Amino acid sequence: MGDQLVIRLPTAQPRYGWRLVQAYPGQLIVVNSHTLPGLSSGVPGAPATHEIHMQAIGPGGFDLTFISATPGSGYSPLGNYFHTYVTINKPGVAKNVNVTEYGNHGRVTVNKGDQLLIKLGTTVGSEYAWEVIPTDNNIVQLVGQQKEEPKKSKKKPKPGSAQEVAFQFQALNPGKTTVRFIYRNTTDNEAPPSRDFELDVTVPEPPR
Repeated sequence: MGDQLVIRLPTAQPRYGWRLVQAYPGQLIVVNSHTLPGLSSGVPGAPATHEIHMQAIGPGGFDLTFISATPGSGYSPLGNYFHTYVTINKPGVAKNVNVTEYGNHGRVTVNKGDQLLIKLGTTVGSEYAWEVIPTDNNIVQLVGQQKEEPKKSKKKPKPGSAQEVAFQFQALNPGKTTVRFIYRNTTDNEAPPSRDFELDVTVPEPPR
């Protein structure tokens, strides 16, 4: 906590930039950001670089994701994105670690007692649903599952609209494991999964 994180991302033109996909209240804040043009950008060959300075203010773990965008009304996305995983530790304090589909095929380290929340996208009313592949170890344990409604909408989601399903795990014992999910048709057991998600999880030995 208190550490500074500096992210430098190349842009096609000085007027282009990058923006966060989401905010991280209580964990990480943006202190300032600016564009470095030409040779001073710090990234070889880049016409310009967008430099973002951030500060860790609270424990946790999350996907830090930026999308490239043009300035203007709402910042129109350009299609490129940057993703990394950030863990902020505070000695003696269990943390909540949040992972989205941007973290697919990634790695994460959680301490014993930490909560690991994995959010996966689905479609309201779809015949497809996420299914957890059981593991034969006792490193992490699934403790809860729920569908999350959009925060801004008070109405019941309509069929065909996007929705997230949150899977809550708890780190129980030191070791390494892989958490796997498949997105399968619940009405046809013979149909192959349409997509999958997996995350390598490490729970280190506690310090002595």
